[in-house]
Amino acid sequence: MSTFEQEQLWIAAKGLVKDAAAKEVLRRLRENATDDWANSAPDAEAKRMEAYYMVRAIAAFEAELTALAAEPDLTRFNRRLRKA
Repeated sequence: MSTFEQEQLWIAAKGLVKDAAAKEVLRRLRENATDDWANSAPDAEAKRMEAYYMVRAIAAFEAELTALAAEPDLTRFNRRLRKA
């Protein structure tokens, strides 16, 4: 990936991390999965596990997006340390 493409990717990731609509979509997905888990029948183990995996997937997506958005800051910080 070229430097320009990498910069564009970081900019897009930072935009998504801060975007109110993206935050709201993720909140709604998490809430729906939590509600599915809480309102599932005691014998509906598959439904509860599906909801659990959905919440974990949302958390993993958010963590990776946040890490991607932070990469340029970490890169700059590391370069500064190497120069010192």
